[in-house]
Amino acid sequence: MNIQDALKLIDKGIAENLALKGFEAIYSDTQKKDELPINEEDGKVYVDYTSERGNVRILYSDNKICFQTEKDGSFVSVSASLFDEDSDEKDVKYISNEFNDCLDSRFKAREASKPAKGVKLPPPVSKAAAQNGSFYDPNTLANRYTIFFPELRDEYKRNIETYGDFLADEFFTKFGYAAVNTIRQNDKQQMKKFFNMMNEIYLDGTNEVQSLIAVTIFSQLNNDDELLANCVDYMDPELAAIVINVNRFLASKQGKKAIKLLENPPAYKPPKEKRQGIMQSMLNQQQ
Repeated sequence: MNIQDALKLIDKGIAENLALKGFEAIYSDTQKKDELPINEEDGKVYVDYTSERGNVRILYSDNKICFQTEKDGSFVSVSASLFDEDSDEKDVKYISNEFNDCLDSRFKAREASKPAKGVKLPPPVSKAAAQNGSFYDPNTLANRYTIFFPELRDEYKRNIETYGDFLADEFFTKFGYAAVNTIRQNDKQQMKKFFNMMNEIYLDGTNEVQSLIAVTIFSQLNNDDELLANCVDYMDPELAAIVINVNRFLASKQGKKAIKLLENPPAYKPPKEKRQGIMQSMLNQQQ
């Protein structure tokens, strides 16, 4: 197995733990967001991750894969495992487990925020109402989503408490990772339960809800063929087709340009004041 494939498997094996502890991969300006940012330098191959509590690195050097933490501006190895071209997936799984232990011993999971108090959640649209012609709205999606992911229930309440109303795009952009983690784990029972919910809400949802599901949440699959393949057997065909198209577009040159524009909108320029025409100037003088 080559080192690039090994690093991708290790990343997949520790992804949930990294997210739980607030870590994200570090990308340079030239690296694609839909690929693992693997760096090569002086015979070393590595991936860096960052959080508000520090940086960690997965490093390959001298036939070893190391888990490193940053201290005083330099990285220090806290675990090292032998790796060469004869190593296989079983060896990589062992390394992933070892690195998960390193994360657990050095970084606690993000502390749960204080529960939002006194927030009354908007009533969700019931299944009966949807069957009688009503449409599922963003609050219903958030309600059902946070029942499936109960650890996000207080975050839903906090969103409403913070903004005075539910900012759905902000919420699902931030917490869409929970759906991605479920898809990555690919547990048959959980996948069936999750997509039964998402299919139902998508098919009977408002246009905004359909956009939240297909674009805001599932665009976070980052056009990963393996993750998309995990979904196909569970997604409604209509939703699957749109999700695949959205992911393909966002991974394209045109899509990346659109994302960059959204992230860095042009500065606002006030409209130029129109000059008065000759007739208008004459009329003003006569008044």
